[in-house]
Amino acid sequence: MEWREQVRNTLFELLTAEEKSYLEECEQNIADNYSTSFVRIFSSLSRKLNTSKDKLVSMVQEESNPLIVDNWTVLRLARVYLLGLIEDQQEPYFTFIEKLFNYADMQELEALYSALNIYQFPRIWIERCQEGIRNNIGPVQGAIMEQNKFPATYLSEEAWNQLVLKSFFTGKEIKKIYGLYERNNVNLANSIVDYIYERDSAKREIHPMLWELAKDHLPPRAEEIFKQQITIRPELLEKN
Repeated sequence: MEWREQVRNTLFELLTAEEKSYLEECEQNIADNYSTSFVRIFSSLSRKLNTSKDKLVSMVQEESNPLIVDNWTVLRLARVYLLGLIEDQQEPYFTFIEKLFNYADMQELEALYSALNIYQFPRIWIERCQEGIRNNIGPVQGAIMEQNKFPATYLSEEAWNQLVLKSFFTGKEIKKIYGLYERNNVNLANSIVDYIYERDSAKREIHPMLWELAKDHLPPRAEEIFKQQITIRPELLEKN
């Protein structure tokens, strides 16, 4: 089953009859002429799905599905689904989606960044992904950093390392970073070791996943810090 059909089936199970009818109307309008209908649809969806919008939904994670849907609201899933229906040539497509980003509110931005891995012409969205990582809006960062397949697939090593480090700085759920272990690398480990030194010097807690990611590249000083840590937190040995 194609991913759009999977998402649609999941979504429609949670909607009222009136909401289903409205979404079917949206599908047709997007197919007829997305450029004249989509902004209105996207911005009004919160009102049109008022009964079901805050329900939480998860989907079984499959490699064939470009999305990882885990405790999303129905509103977020509906927005991402509708974004996946837009099709066009590269230039008008990119221009239109970029305008959505530029004028979106926070919840709309969360959906737009959640959809990175379903947009056409994926490599043209790398810069947009990096911009989202740099911003300071927590839900937006989470939509990119946590359970999003796009960064692991398309970011350069340098940009990937920045994502992982910023996820520590901003308190994200590190284990939800898709591709975390597959894209682990020595340069990231070296940066993590520097961060460990900073945390240790400031007498601040060191996240267990920092050790997990850097464990194969610990210099003597870091090894000594780790030994000190496990005397206080022996459970670290189970993670490393």
